[in-house]
Amino acid sequence: MDYINLINSNTKISGSVTDPIKIILDQVEVQEWQEKRRKELEARLKPSEWAEIGIVFDDAYIIAIRDFVEFPGGYRNGYIRLFNRAYLEGGAAGVVILPEQDGKLLIMRQFRHATRLWHWEIPRGFGEPNVKAEVQAEKEVQEEIQGKIAELFDLGTFYNNTGLEGHPVNLFLARMESVGEPEKAEGIERLHWVSVSELEKMIADGEITDGFTIAAYTKAKLKGLI
Repeated sequence: MDYINLINSNTKISGSVTDPIKIILDQVEVQEWQEKRRKELEARLKPSEWAEIGIVFDDAYIIAIRDFVEFPGGYRNGYIRLFNRAYLEGGAAGVVILPEQDGKLLIMRQFRHATRLWHWEIPRGFGEPNVKAEVQAEKEVQEEIQGKIAELFDLGTFYNNTGLEGHPVNLFLARMESVGEPEKAEGIERLHWVSVSELEKMIADGEITDGFTIAAYTKAKLKGLI
């Protein structure tokens, strides 16, 4: 699949020609900038790969693209964007689910490789190609907490890092019918039920630092669902 053309032809992702930061697609201009940039990098003993435009990283989950862009005022440079592969292949980039039952909210103590730390957070996961967000949400809840959802509320989308990630993540509140055991194989140590006020205190005190958890709580609270 040609991801570059897919992204640049999709106005939902790339924007319009009137946007202040413009993507330059003219190959002559791109090549001229690359040649100049490589010489600058080599003179500074830096990797020449930093001048590459296009797909610069591609694996089963993430695609990183360096665009050649022009900023307001005329400054031109390479600019990285990350995309979840599933999002480009017809699925949700990711889903985040805030479980609720009998007025209590479920959080999990989970170890994360990226930070090498334990975090209090709620179930979430990458999307899958051609899988709707609602279906993915049910799958994540079942896998991570052996849960069964009675009712699922769409809280809308959330951009985790607007300076880097080009895809939105889908947020949900799930009224739970049942909850089982945590999935130890995913680094989940234990589950913990808290009241809304307890969750708010944990956020205020810095015990909860996960942005997805804070976003889902905020949307659910402002929508009057918790």
